[in-house]
Amino acid sequence: MLSLLIVLELCFFQCLSLLLWLEERYETVYTRHPGFQKGSKPLLAVDNPFPMELPENLVGEKWAFVQLPFSAVKEEISSLDTNLVFGASLDLDLLGIEIDDKTLIPGLAVASSRAKPLAAWMNGLEVCSIEADLSRARLILSVGISGRYIYATYNKTPETTSEAEAWEAAKKDCGGLHFLAIQGDLDSDDCVGFWLLLDLPPPPV
Repeated sequence: MLSLLIVLELCFFQCLSLLLWLEERYETVYTRHPGFQKGSKPLLAVDNPFPMELPENLVGEKWAFVQLPFSAVKEEISSLDTNLVFGASLDLDLLGIEIDDKTLIPGLAVASSRAKPLAAWMNGLEVCSIEADLSRARLILSVGISGRYIYATYNKTPETTSEAEAWEAAKKDCGGLHFLAIQGDLDSDDCVGFWLLLDLPPPPV
């Protein structure tokens, strides 16, 4: 099990490194080429399919938009090393993200009476990001290269729309950084699953 986790982390690290390299290459090499055509269709276009229904084993019972200071996020990440909590982190040094410990990081807390099995199932996916689809009042979970699921829905009101907009704005202020926490109860301070996530657009090449 441990060796499999190492392989998955290595694959994710390599994919992330490749995406960052392509982005840097685009800015420093491709845009300066005499034949560069701005706005041309990327050669490595990735399909962005319509989101699918979430498998029943991944459905939580309650959820809420939340925020944690970065210091608390780092504490949750450190708990991943004890193997008592499911989840994954990011190499913030590789990403060049520097955040003050007091900065509030937006996240999504999901509660379930079967929190541990839910977290275990989620751990089998390469969870990438969560975004609020404001027009359809739902949350979209992105996994792997192009997998997308309808993770949750909510009643569309001025209040819920404003909350979702504020959550997306907070993500943008943190460079796309956010998290997913799975708990037995929304009022609990303990997580059984914690994923540090990032909105990372595909390279424009």
